[in-house]
Amino acid sequence: MVDDTESLYPDLVAAGGLGNALQAALKAVSSRYQIALLNEIYNLMTYARVEFGSRSSHVKIGAKQRIFQFACCARGVLLANGQTQSLHELALAIDRWLGSHDTAAELAAQFPFVTPEEHASVYERGLEVEERWREYLTGMGKRFPQLVQFLQAAAGKPKLRRLFPFTSMTQFCFSRCTGYPFTRDTPIVQPLPAGIYEVVSPDGQVLGRGNGEEAAGLVVQHLPPGCGAAVAGTADDLARASL
Repeated sequence: MVDDTESLYPDLVAAGGLGNALQAALKAVSSRYQIALLNEIYNLMTYARVEFGSRSSHVKIGAKQRIFQFACCARGVLLANGQTQSLHELALAIDRWLGSHDTAAELAAQFPFVTPEEHASVYERGLEVEERWREYLTGMGKRFPQLVQFLQAAAGKPKLRRLFPFTSMTQFCFSRCTGYPFTRDTPIVQPLPAGIYEVVSPDGQVLGRGNGEEAAGLVVQHLPPGCGAAVAGTADDLARASL
């Protein structure tokens, strides 16, 4: 696999890895952005991340064919994917993504090898909280039927409805931000048999048990002080903003 990979990417080998080659390609298109993270496998850099402000692009290489696969993210959310065999095209697309306010669709219009994610426009318009609740209310019965009773009760609580809901295994969670990593400072709900739910604090303390309505009330009661509507961004962004 080492020989195959190296034969597919002689330019990366010559440059000393993906990081060096991508940095050189960015410089060649007069980009000001720097590689932020590298991972090394088989002595060849096979993953790199470039970021600026709330935007980032993550790059990895294909193992069986020459291909640069990359993701375009903003505020902790994947908004577009792309792949190309050209390091030059890759650098141009990354530079445009990081250095503009283009939407995923606008980036794809300029670079045909870029594909917007299905829900990109929802996040870009700031509608992700309500859209996630809509998705859960219409589809949770198929995924986690044991959570439906709690979900319906929680959806009727304004203080919960403005948070970003997500599931972890069979647990129902709430985040004060809409990008990943999510916050982990709100109560967690775990379904038990016979329509009962256990509400647990972020540090694992059992706060109480009850039916869907009672569990939703417990979550509201134990929200962190000053908990408001979920904001665009990540838990790291919120932590930095509180300093």
